[in-house]
Amino acid sequence: MMKKNYFWGVFLILAGAYLVVSQLGYLPAVGVFSLLFTVVCIAVIVASIPHVHFGGILFPLAFIAIIYDKPLGITAITPWTVLLAALLLTIGLHLIFGRFRKKIFHRGHSKKRDEWDEVKGEKLNGDELDISSTFGSVIRYITSEDFRYAEIDASFAGVKVYLDQARIPSGNATINIDSSFAGVELFVPKEWQIVNHVESSFGGIDEKNNRNGEVTATLTLEGSNNFGGITIYYV
Repeated sequence: MMKKNYFWGVFLILAGAYLVVSQLGYLPAVGVFSLLFTVVCIAVIVASIPHVHFGGILFPLAFIAIIYDKPLGITAITPWTVLLAALLLTIGLHLIFGRFRKKIFHRGHSKKRDEWDEVKGEKLNGDELDISSTFGSVIRYITSEDFRYAEIDASFAGVKVYLDQARIPSGNATINIDSSFAGVELFVPKEWQIVNHVESSFGGIDEKNNRNGEVTATLTLEGSNNFGGITIYYV
């Protein structure tokens, strides 16, 4: 964390110095808005690289290319060609390397996909579950009596997961979400406490309805949300 703070501290200082020097005419001028947006894009890229989130890397690069298209001499391909290329590259890389990424970055839960509980219709029953969708929409009902962990992998898709019939005897469970250009909706009991550790880049997380009653279990959300939305409904 300290190294990360040093990095961003130095980066912001250099960005501020560049802004002042450029306005004095010593360097190519860059507008305040362009510089701030560039900082945001670089922040998204830095956050996406450790998790190898292709959309979080390629689209900020595309936005930077659009901002600086004149100095780079690429006005002929901005903005739509660059954005389309980023979209196609994101889709292609995810289709080729998506499963490989999953094996690398979720070693803590190392069961192979075919060893996990299979989908029975739209119901899932087990302590560790896998839910994924690409270019589609799925609805899953988790009815586990001893729910502990689940992975949700959604790309260009919509995923609805109902946990109102699930039980957490241990008191703690985790859902790891890997969402890119997708919408994920979680329906959880009002007695559950949600601890949100999801990192969002150009995305948002929202809660609907009010949690009430005595806390019976804690559900921790981990992972990342890029260019998408996660909505939690208390039911």
